[in-house]
Amino acid sequence: MTTFNPMNSLDNKGHRARVRKRFLESADCSYLLDYEFLELILMKAIPRRDVKPLAKALLHHFGSLSKVLRAEAEELRPFKGIGDSTIVLFKIIMEANRRILDKDVKEHPALSCWAKVVDYCCLCLQDERVEKFMVLYFNNQLRLIRREIPQTGTKDRVSLYPSEVLRRALILGATHIVVAHNHPSGSAEPSLADFNMTAELFKLLTANGIKLLDHLIIGSGKTYSFSGQGRLSANPRIILKEL
Repeated sequence: MTTFNPMNSLDNKGHRARVRKRFLESADCSYLLDYEFLELILMKAIPRRDVKPLAKALLHHFGSLSKVLRAEAEELRPFKGIGDSTIVLFKIIMEANRRILDKDVKEHPALSCWAKVVDYCCLCLQDERVEKFMVLYFNNQLRLIRREIPQTGTKDRVSLYPSEVLRRALILGATHIVVAHNHPSGSAEPSLADFNMTAELFKLLTANGIKLLDHLIIGSGKTYSFSGQGRLSANPRIILKEL
């Protein structure tokens, strides 16, 4: 039988207070380790408990803070102390982050906040368990019109149909497009199929007066940019010859 120890409770309260104080008094919280940041989050959902061991266990199991916050409910529930409050809080944090970036991307021309466009794509696609394609449609002022995920695939394959991207662009009145997809393996290196699809899409869009700004491949902590690597072309053979 476990007996209540008031000293443990006091120690836990003191620890929580110290962690919160460090966070509130710091102008730059980047010094916090991932488990400390996760601990702060867990404190809001799990009162009166030392959540440091839980934070470390979650990070050890899932591998990163991002993967913890993206985990499905059924993956989280086996951890003692994780309930609906924690799961809802995780989802709120991820959705709030997405909406903030979504607003930034919509309110500023894409090329003036390109880093945020890349961050937005990473946030939407990184750590997904299967491959997904996302298309960002921009107007002639380079402001975001619509974000769509037209295709979801398997762990190692997804297809995007250039004719469908063109059709949606014409309906939406888009003049510029960014496409992005993730690699659940963690590698951001493009495959032969990625090169061929990019070339086909580039050719089709260009013929219809629409500019393909970039094709981004989202890996684990890294991103491959076709534009950044000078690989946007209507001829896949030209692209591949440069590799």
